Amino acid sequence: MLDIYTGNRLETLVSAFGDIVADSPLASPFEREWIVVQSWGMQRWLSMQLAARFGVWAGAEYPFPNALVQRLFEWLGLSEQADSERFSKESISWSLMRLLPDLLERDSFAPLRAYLDGDRDGLKLFQLCGRIGDTFDQYTLFRPDLLAAWEAGGDDVAQDWQPELWLALVAESTGKHRG
Repeated sequence: MLDIYTGNRLETLVSAFGDIVADSPLASPFEREWIVVQSWGMQRWLSMQLAARFGVWAGAEYPFPNALVQRLFEWLGLSEQADSERFSKESISWSLMRLLPDLLERDSFAPLRAYLDGDRDGLKLFQLCGRIGDTFDQYTLFRPDLLAAWEAGGDDVAQDWQPELWLALVAESTGKHRG
């Protein structure tokens, strides 16, 4: 069963989760609770909070949202269609490092061209591609509608270069992204 709980106070969420675990324990000690987290720090904090409440806390899985989506693809038999490795944050960043220099001469990339002007050692390009890669990775999970609009030819002037860069990234992949 998949239950989704949201809130802005982690203490309230962990207390509610602890109540659920106490009231409805898993059938076997070998089964694992799955708790989706955004960071290793959150995973560690949750483990410590639950250990403090129950005395012992072990055997839980803490996938990040992207890992959970990938597992869902696998369970539904769609993993062959999703090019998850190609669209991981790291892969996106490295692909952007390769693609972006050739695109910088386009008018829509003028802000990026200005930012990267004088980047002799490639450090700015590396950092920028990492940030854009992270943003695109987040878009695949939280803004798939935006990516679908870009791929369908929707053009938003406020986003200038982003749709062009995304389409260049998608064009060199044979699989589908999770968005």
